[in-house]
Amino acid sequence: MNLFTEKLPFVPPEKLFLALKNRRSFIWLDTALKNIENRYSLIAFEPFLILKSKRDKVIIEEKAGIKNYSGDPLIYLDELLKRYPLPSKTFFCPGALGYFSYDLGWQIEKLPDIAIDDLDIPDICLGFYDAVLVIDHKEKCLSIVSMDKPSLTEKKGIIKKISDTPLEIEKSPIEIKKVSSNMSYNQYIDAIEKIKEYIANGDVYQINFAQRIEAEGVFPPETIYTKIRKVNPTSFSGYFNTGDFYLLSNSPELFLKKQGMKVYTKPMKGTRPRGKTKEEDERYRKELIKSIKEKAELLMIVDMERNDLGKVCRYGTVKVPGLRQIERYKTVFQATSLIEGDIRKNKGVVDLLRASFPGGSITGAPKVRAMEIIEELEPHKRAFYTGSMGYIGFNGNIELNILIRTILLKGKKLYYPVGGGIVWDSKPSAEYKETLTKAKALFLTLGGTYENLLHI
Repeated sequence: MNLFTEKLPFVPPEKLFLALKNRRSFIWLDTALKNIENRYSLIAFEPFLILKSKRDKVIIEEKAGIKNYSGDPLIYLDELLKRYPLPSKTFFCPGALGYFSYDLGWQIEKLPDIAIDDLDIPDICLGFYDAVLVIDHKEKCLSIVSMDKPSLTEKKGIIKKISDTPLEIEKSPIEIKKVSSNMSYNQYIDAIEKIKEYIANGDVYQINFAQRIEAEGVFPPETIYTKIRKVNPTSFSGYFNTGDFYLLSNSPELFLKKQGMKVYTKPMKGTRPRGKTKEEDERYRKELIKSIKEKAELLMIVDMERNDLGKVCRYGTVKVPGLRQIERYKTVFQATSLIEGDIRKNKGVVDLLRASFPGGSITGAPKVRAMEIIEELEPHKRAFYTGSMGYIGFNGNIELNILIRTILLKGKKLYYPVGGGIVWDSKPSAEYKETLTKAKALFLTLGGTYENLLHI
């Protein structure tokens, strides 16, 4: 199989988004925060194949029709990826783009099945695209990478037409009506107390616990996404129109990256707000650096994810070149760690997923016991939340985020889970307040008011 690449006249990604957003299975893996490390965004649409799964039910949609299977969905994913090998040295090439739900973990680990699955969305939803648009923000360059010339020619014609056409922006208003949570204040507090009991008994060291904020109203996905990426640009944002629902991610967190034989994960633990003055900003930054509690949380996750990578990496290659780094975003400081290793020659993308999914930073430690407790105490399945969105190239390279700070739009409802790490000295009322602060920041960005959020 060959690879065809061609440079195109530069079109701003926002214009491409607004022109292509209604195309079948449109996806934008959006580096809204441009820096040296993260300079590329990907756009793809109209896949030649779609893979969906729900537990052990697998659906593969192709031009020839729709076929249903049963079994481990990751086995089917592995077979499909091997069907289209591209031995390309470039990082970005055609491949599978989409998301993996947190609930895919039930196909990897033996876990209790307690929480209610009210969202009923696929555990895996991936489009297989024969052409991908690559945006280089540093060079302001647009390229198309394709696995066949007819697809390249077709997509090139679509982009040229967009480039030559003035963009008419339709301003669709957002209407926020009823806002609620999937648990009451007392339910949340009781759950935190229960988690602290588990910690005291030695079951776990920490748990990532979340409540799900919900809203009814009118939510134009393109209006919402344009707003959130402008107010708080992040490195691993994404917009996915599945045809049945929309995922709008404002995630700053990298889950997995594989380039050649090198693999990386970058867990994030520890947050402080940005200050209104330089002095206040520096005070918050130093406060995060000195926080013993948050440093300990991050180190526990680093240890766990080193073990995860060690399952598929060559012995002695798993290292932590960046133990604790403070990253600046428009609204917050975040503490992260970089872990890397060299994957073994007999291991591939699916092996890497099995070894490390879902990310440890959003479960707790140890991972499996933490997931059991989350399943017991969170009333609804997490579905998309704390899963991953991203890219798997047919050349074996991948880049996946962690689906935090992510909105699901389905029907006339908006879903926005918010959580945080719980340890022994966590104060339940303070943890609850922190989740509401995160939720209110989103709704205020969308144009809501403080008053209509008080009843959450």
